[in-house]
Amino acid sequence: MLDKKLVDSIDNIDKELKIVEERREYLIRENRNVIILCSKAIVDLHQGKISESETKIENAKTLLDDLKKYAKTDLERVIFTAEQEYVEAIVLKAIIKEIEILSIDEIGVSNSAYLNGILDCIGEVKRLTYDKMRNGDFDVAMKLFEKIQEIYNLVYPFAIYDNIVSGIRRKLDIGRMLIEDVRELITEETRRMMLINKMDAFESKNTKLFL
Repeated sequence: MLDKKLVDSIDNIDKELKIVEERREYLIRENRNVIILCSKAIVDLHQGKISESETKIENAKTLLDDLKKYAKTDLERVIFTAEQEYVEAIVLKAIIKEIEILSIDEIGVSNSAYLNGILDCIGEVKRLTYDKMRNGDFDVAMKLFEKIQEIYNLVYPFAIYDNIVSGIRRKLDIGRMLIEDVRELITEETRRMMLINKMDAFESKNTKLFL
């Protein structure tokens, strides 16, 4: 016959784990709402709809704050993706509005989510840079390029913590490739502009000779 204390202990563990599993499933479901809001906010930012994006980001923050209370400490990892997406939207908004990026304490997320969210933003800024160059806003494109270089250089030393901050080395590798893509485009555009300026100067000089 099994010991009663052993049976009671196993029963209690089973009840506790069922509660944890229910909480986990709830967090996974609600995570999606935060991610969707942040994704839509990012789309709004690219379209210049700043006010609309800020509303979505604020709604995402409200949901995320509730999830963090529900997750407590044992299930923090479950809301990591939502936190990361939230950071990405916050950082992109700050870059577009040319305001200071909020600190980790102000945003209220984990170290990993903060670092990974910042790196994810490089891809969005690359897209912005391309858009600005297509529209002829070369000076703005250069500012954006300089910003992602600064962000990358600031976060790069954390590559040594890849075993602690999961996936950060991979995101740094992707970030480096994205920045190199932008660098090549800017270099080509700079050379093209220099050539055009030389041609314009040459034509202007020849025009004066025949006047």
